[in-house]
Amino acid sequence: MPADTAAARVSALFQYPVKSCAPLAVGRAYIDDYGLAGDRRYLVTDPQGGFLTGRRHPRLASLLATPLEGGLVLAAEGRPALVLATAAFPDEHVDVTVWRQTVSAQCCGERADQWISDYLGSEARLVHFGARSRRPIKDVAGRQVGFADGYPLLLASEASLAWLQQRCPSPLVMEQFRPNIVIAGVDAWAEDGWQRIRIGSIEFDLHSPCERCIFTTLPPRSEQFHPQQQPLRTLIRHHHDGHGTPLFGHNLIARGNGLIEQGMTVSVLA
Repeated sequence: MPADTAAARVSALFQYPVKSCAPLAVGRAYIDDYGLAGDRRYLVTDPQGGFLTGRRHPRLASLLATPLEGGLVLAAEGRPALVLATAAFPDEHVDVTVWRQTVSAQCCGERADQWISDYLGSEARLVHFGARSRRPIKDVAGRQVGFADGYPLLLASEASLAWLQQRCPSPLVMEQFRPNIVIAGVDAWAEDGWQRIRIGSIEFDLHSPCERCIFTTLPPRSEQFHPQQQPLRTLIRHHHDGHGTPLFGHNLIARGNGLIEQGMTVSVLA
């Protein structure tokens, strides 16, 4: 193993039960066929089925969503929590659109729709990536993804964040980049040269670097994007694809299922 990866380990794990909701830090997580179990399995849409995200609805990023056995809890400051049970969801599916892909999603019911509409201040609907839902990864044959932007998992590095912070005039936290798996013990941008890693018993392919957007400029629990579009502007200057597209983190696809845990060794295989 290269010297700069000998101490690589998982330093943090995050779930986002509802797409664009506040990060939920967990100590361990199960990797299923769609990524972290419980990650981005719920989606907020407009009445026509178009997906809503924190890019245009920053209030979503302060939504506290917590998965339960057989359900979900929605909470937010100043609002009573709503407990949802998947067994009580109506047997109704609607077509929703996520980045030009149409997905048949299960409705979560009138109570959920009313709660999320009141929270956002506009008519909205909450849907679930249920047993009948399917969404193929566009460029990986035979693999599926839930309501994540394009790929099941996102990996990021503490050292790369520190490198970026040294050049960025505004304070940064890892949650702005919304990773699932955070690693420590490697050099900054070491992950750019990796193709395959192992955590615990699971191997992962690094599919592609993650292109970043305005969502990175929204500090945690804030509804105001950074006025100077930081750290996006710093990334454009210092870490991009050669054509000005800012990059941070890598999209991962697991080769199997199993448990991963904070503190586990990350082995670089290729």
